[in-house]
Amino acid sequence: MSRRSFGNPVAGRIRPPGSPFIGGNFRVTATFQDHLDGGRNPGVDIGNGKSGEPILAMADGEVTKAGLLGTSKVVRILHDRFDDVLESGYAHLATIEVKRHDRVVRGQRIGTLGNTGAKKFHLHLGLKRGKDEIDSWPMLDQNEEGEMLKGTNAQRLFNRLGRVLHDDTRFRAGPSTADDILATYAAGTEIAPDFVVHGGTVGQSPEWYGTWGNTGNGKEFGYIHVSLVDELTPIEP
Repeated sequence: MSRRSFGNPVAGRIRPPGSPFIGGNFRVTATFQDHLDGGRNPGVDIGNGKSGEPILAMADGEVTKAGLLGTSKVVRILHDRFDDVLESGYAHLATIEVKRHDRVVRGQRIGTLGNTGAKKFHLHLGLKRGKDEIDSWPMLDQNEEGEMLKGTNAQRLFNRLGRVLHDDTRFRAGPSTADDILATYAAGTEIAPDFVVHGGTVGQSPEWYGTWGNTGNGKEFGYIHVSLVDELTPIEP
């Protein structure tokens, strides 16, 4: 398995180090080098100022810790199918949804974002190769949605916000009215699409927005037809 096979530990794209704070999207708030320079525990801090967002396993493996480390709720996962044996760590969780010795798969929800043992809501993401702490950021797959993306002629969107136009707007599992309904949204619900794709038509337009949305199963990737969302506007930092 490639060393660059880590999925994102949060649902959606992560803003790179040094980017401005963008509402509704995760960003790197402290790099691996920032931690070294500050004499802090090595790792990468990822946050968006919110609590309760799902935290996801970055790759298949076995849970080696699921509990308190000091006052921080921590999950650690041993990944034994890479070129090297690697162990990922997820700290400051609000809740833990796995237990020690559980086998997990990439993208599986293991807990929620919190601030246990910290002042601000964020994920401290660690990665070890043997006993050595290494920087996980270059190894993250920043196009995780591409594995689940449906439709054709996909174009990625950045820093754009729209609002649902009508009550009971359907958020679907695919870009077609034949696909399952994951949730329904009220008028005014904000969405920040990651992609626009061509799919099954509604009226005369084949275009759908692909985005992460809240459903009864947590946060899932799905689709809303472009005609059901007002004009997208830039998200200001």
